Amino acid sequence: MISTLILLLSIATVQGTLEVEIQSTGAYRILVNGKTWLQSERSEFFEGGMWSSPAPVVSLPTAGSDALGGFKQTVLTYKAPTYSADAIIKQYDHGRLVSFTTNFTTGMKQSNSSTSADTTSSRFPVFKLQKPAALSLGCMAWGGTFMNNGNAGPAIGSWPETTSTGKDGGPHAVFDLDTSDTIVLSHASQFMTQSFESINGNLASGVMGGVTEIPAGFSVSTMISYSSSGVNNAMSEWGATLLKMYGKTTAHRDADPILKVLGYNTDHGAYYYYHPAPNMTMGATMLAVQSKAQQQDIPFKYILLDSWWYFKGPQDGVTNWTATPDTFPPGGDNALKTFTEQTKWMVIGHNRYWDHGTSYSIHNGGPFNFSDDGANHYVVPLTQDFWDFLMERSKAWGLTTYEQDWLYNEFNSVPYLQRSATMARDWLLQMGSAAEKNGLTIQYCMPYTRHVLQSVEVPVVTQVRASDDYVPGGNHAPANWNLGGSSILAHAVALAPYKDNFWSSTQEPGGSCGSTTNPDVWRAAAVATLSTGPVTPGDGMQYMNKSMIMRSCSADGTLLKPARPITFLDSYIYKRGGGNGPEGHVWSTYSTIGTARYDIIFSMVTADYKLKPSELTLDRVAGVPGKAVCYSRDTKSFTGLVVMPLDPASGTIPLKPPQTSNDFDLSYVAPVNANGWALLGELSKWVPVSAQRVTSVNPKNGDLEVVVNGAPHEEVVLTFYKTQPVEVRCVLPATGTAIVASSGTCH
Repeated sequence: MISTLILLLSIATVQGTLEVEIQSTGAYRILVNGKTWLQSERSEFFEGGMWSSPAPVVSLPTAGSDALGGFKQTVLTYKAPTYSADAIIKQYDHGRLVSFTTNFTTGMKQSNSSTSADTTSSRFPVFKLQKPAALSLGCMAWGGTFMNNGNAGPAIGSWPETTSTGKDGGPHAVFDLDTSDTIVLSHASQFMTQSFESINGNLASGVMGGVTEIPAGFSVSTMISYSSSGVNNAMSEWGATLLKMYGKTTAHRDADPILKVLGYNTDHGAYYYYHPAPNMTMGATMLAVQSKAQQQDIPFKYILLDSWWYFKGPQDGVTNWTATPDTFPPGGDNALKTFTEQTKWMVIGHNRYWDHGTSYSIHNGGPFNFSDDGANHYVVPLTQDFWDFLMERSKAWGLTTYEQDWLYNEFNSVPYLQRSATMARDWLLQMGSAAEKNGLTIQYCMPYTRHVLQSVEVPVVTQVRASDDYVPGGNHAPANWNLGGSSILAHAVALAPYKDNFWSSTQEPGGSCGSTTNPDVWRAAAVATLSTGPVTPGDGMQYMNKSMIMRSCSADGTLLKPARPITFLDSYIYKRGGGNGPEGHVWSTYSTIGTARYDIIFSMVTADYKLKPSELTLDRVAGVPGKAVCYSRDTKSFTGLVVMPLDPASGTIPLKPPQTSNDFDLSYVAPVNANGWALLGELSKWVPVSAQRVTSVNPKNGDLEVVVNGAPHEEVVLTFYKTQPVEVRCVLPATGTAIVASSGTCH
């Protein structure tokens, strides 16, 4: 058999190479460093009410280039009496990317192989779900609600036993347990229209099965990217490629004011969720919350208004997205504007699904087209003008971030979104376009992974809920903190993962959750801060615990957070995939000050584990590069500081099981400067050293000088270490900036 072999040569900085071998029959296989990881199965297409699999005509490879680099391209042309489709395989010269595109040159009628988005109606590429010879592979696959299987986290196990398919399926990171080699298999276009399907022992990618007609010229793409640097870094590199394809950067996320400061929450599980204070409206209750917070110097800068404030129909869908008279008297946009002007708070405005009785729809006398077919109470707007109207009007009353909740419910319950090849994507693009025109950002809530991937085409989507609701005493709260896996995906596509609200006191009787006790407040507050997403306590005004809340921010409400979201450690992922690593949760993140890095480790191990510095490979390959110290203290009381030297070659960080299932540990690694001093930082904060507080760390002769920022006249307490801890207190001047030195000076 004659085969066409296309080999991608690795460049000098690449530690391995990704290859695809294509035979004259159209069969292909994926190789990593010369070893076969994936083998193809025949492609199929559903058209005219039946499946067909014509033999493809395979072209000779041709060279080309695009924004991702130079490539060689092979076209597999599938022709049947009633359709023609080109399957295009691109192999990039840098050895880290292969893409698969199906171009439906003639379109396809009656293309719905089923009524379900769990199935596919086109299948290219298709890979056999079989264990590769002489390889031990694991897989981390994102899926389910909140891209996190609720609160259970992404599926992690051996490959090919672990997959994530159907309407809620998503990317697969397949990793070698004996090396750091990882490939990421994901959709690369038309994210709202494609699904993965496990069928007849194969994994197929293609148009979802409910799409009734595929237009001529329509195309869908799937990609495989490669990294030699482990799962976290592979996902970051995959995400960077995807963002580059669509021109999205982190600019909107980095500028989002909601992600910079402390907020207050009224979501499900919060004290006042549909539960105003006695003899008050919800609006008056929120004014009282602000007043109480101001009395305690708790610096809330915005509020999340959940679904209690707007008009809903008998099925709880939205009929009119403005204030009701009983929540913000006398109701309407002016009442909301009065509230925002009085509080000076920014607003995250929650919205759920549109009801078929919405007053905006032409079916009900309104001016806008909605997808109302009379068969379902869920509908979506169909045109850009509606979103332009809604966002412009809402900007005028004070909206800062539009929260689109119930995303997976809408996808499941609006038939048009699964029948049309384009409408689900158009719906989100129109929403995003209107928000961008009006200077607003968007938070996605209750997403499937397809919504998260679609955000790469919507620059102003900056936030995403990464776990299910926080409801003390309910079914959600016990694992709401578990977003170390979903945050890997969110961060890869430039989104800040959001944990939801949390309580700052263990007991808050009389609220929306009744008289329940929540022993998880410390972990919830820590994870909220370490996530880099919004930080929003949802306490009753009499239960706001200032000392707990202020662990997350400075006196003026500026969040003190790491450089990126905290995520599962690679070795934790490997352990769950069948390899070596810690028993129980171990996550990591870091702060960066200049060129110095300060690592943070969150752990809930079930057996003692000695963490090697070489395991801290997030956004780097070699782990801790030089002499350092490791330190920790009790995560509840913030007392009992323990500091120990850490040799990067032979040292370890001891992780021990916490005392109860609600307990956790935080360990920190700080570099030792040439003069022997290390900055341990602000030990009263979850993130002791953050770029928001510390501008620079400068060794100066036998001293260590730190430039700090904060609110005027705020007291900042820094701890330094050489042979023992040295605590230095500094009251900031009116400028909010000072130099604090290990010698004890502040100026």
